[in-house]
Amino acid sequence: MKYVQRIVLCMLSIGIVACGRTSPQTKPEPSHEAKTKLEAFQAKTGVVIIRGFSVIGSVSGQYSGSVSVESREFLDASTGKREYGITIHVAKGGEIERENTSYIDYDEIESLLKGIDYISKVKSSVTNLEDFQADYRTKGDFQISTFSARKGAIMAAVSSGAYGEVSTYFPLSKLDGLRDLIVKAKAKLDTIK
Repeated sequence: MKYVQRIVLCMLSIGIVACGRTSPQTKPEPSHEAKTKLEAFQAKTGVVIIRGFSVIGSVSGQYSGSVSVESREFLDASTGKREYGITIHVAKGGEIERENTSYIDYDEIESLLKGIDYISKVKSSVTNLEDFQADYRTKGDFQISTFSARKGAIMAAVSSGAYGEVSTYFPLSKLDGLRDLIVKAKAKLDTIK
């Protein structure tokens, strides 16, 4: 009896594998294209890549969300070439926990800080309409926004990812805490470059 069960399981396994194969007429799924130097660097194959990182800190958002920042250094052991940048990890708790990480190249950090400075000063008077939203997006699909909320309050949102995007929300006052973490992450990189 066990012998027959094994044969049936084997045949089912072969059938499942055969169904999962791509036929010649079917286009394969497009591969994830690297949008940043950090992503391209860590996607290298056939070489040893050494990753250095320092956890800088995190900020808690509303609805069990959080945002954490790390300084990153990648080294190609065969060539000695290095790339620097930061990662911003956005997590959302609750019934369905989700998370995503965005890579930001070193040369994009200063622009990100200026974007945060600008959108944190935007007020409702920027438009003649009732509500507004101001966004800044990096190459690595990190987005930070400020927007009008109930009773004239201004909130901030932080998102990571283009597909399967994960977002968390903050009162505008907490945006300074996230900015400070990014400044510290850049300063950490400045000490090793």
